[in-house]
Amino acid sequence: MAKSPLFTPPKYFQDVVFHRHTNRSVGWLELFYDLVYVATLIQIGNFLSDNITLLGFGQFLVLTVVVWWAWTGETFYQNRFVVDDIKHRLLVFVQIFAIAAMGLSVSKAFGELYIQFTLAYIVTRVVLFLMYVRAAKVDKEGRALSNGYLIGFGGGTAIWLGSLFLPAEIHWVGWLAGIAFEFFLPFLPQFQRWARDMVFDRHHMSERFGIFTIIVLGEAFVKILDDAQGTTLGLPQFVFSIFGFLVLNSIWWLYFGETEEKIVNQETVWKPIAWMYSHALVAASLVAFGVGAKKLYAATLEHPEDPVYEPYRLLYTTAVVMFLFALALIDYGLDHESKKNIQSVIHLFSSLVIVIIGLTATGANAILFVALISIVMVAQVLYDVYVARQAG
Repeated sequence: MAKSPLFTPPKYFQDVVFHRHTNRSVGWLELFYDLVYVATLIQIGNFLSDNITLLGFGQFLVLTVVVWWAWTGETFYQNRFVVDDIKHRLLVFVQIFAIAAMGLSVSKAFGELYIQFTLAYIVTRVVLFLMYVRAAKVDKEGRALSNGYLIGFGGGTAIWLGSLFLPAEIHWVGWLAGIAFEFFLPFLPQFQRWARDMVFDRHHMSERFGIFTIIVLGEAFVKILDDAQGTTLGLPQFVFSIFGFLVLNSIWWLYFGETEEKIVNQETVWKPIAWMYSHALVAASLVAFGVGAKKLYAATLEHPEDPVYEPYRLLYTTAVVMFLFALALIDYGLDHESKKNIQSVIHLFSSLVIVIIGLTATGANAILFVALISIVMVAQVLYDVYVARQAG
């Protein structure tokens, strides 16, 4: 009689036979976990919406990187190790509670609630540390890699603890230092040897990152609808919505249309690193895009003929450019038959065109501005369709 998953310790995914599916699929606890993180990203988007300045955007990026990095740590653990026992579920529930506490602290994370925010993050890392302690005990073949992660996450957590002793106005420096300590761990030659002996599940990882991306993109759409609730669609709002939907749907198409059935290339260390870390930019760009689109739609309600307020125009531009830059890195990290990475070049060129539009369209109203952006985005989709057609 098979042992219940509730009492089965962590196992390396290649040592597990999946009976119910041809391929491994994302679990229900993983999906629940992702939703809690996206709820925190919603709060970070609200923070940006109230602080559309250069400083506010910088703080927004710091918060997004912190939350995304916390999500990534557990995601890679759950990817390599198949586990759904009682101990693991309890540890994940503690992480969820800590992430919720981070979400509650976002609005004042750079002020009076920085200690609460910091301690909440530390709890997420302590839980991850305990997960790898469990893995090191039961999985002898992967013990070296688990111990490497224990060193990395242990050191990063210690730095976060040290940030509590920094002056309140620069405590975020300690946050980034702690993340940087963990960030550069995969570049160490010894760690790379351990990782080659215990590779991650590329199909499961692509699915996990894709699901997280689609949830964040959906959150951006919800943000727009939430603010537009109860408004009457006049002609300006209707026309703006058409162009806005073209941009939104192009974002979906360019990410999921180009990455479908493609997996991370693990032949070199740089491709998986580029693919993984670029998703931090994807998350930040989609949250910023939702805020920017919301602000531009509000402009069509209040002053449809007036030029776009500069901070809103620059925010929307930056969000789309960040997304395209991240997409170029993701495309680089995927398997390809062609070595030229033409699509990456097209994304980078398109981002340059959008930068020019964002900087020069100073007299354009919200409708014209978004229409210009939509032309560039739809052109990339049409090229993607052309490539698919040529491939047969």
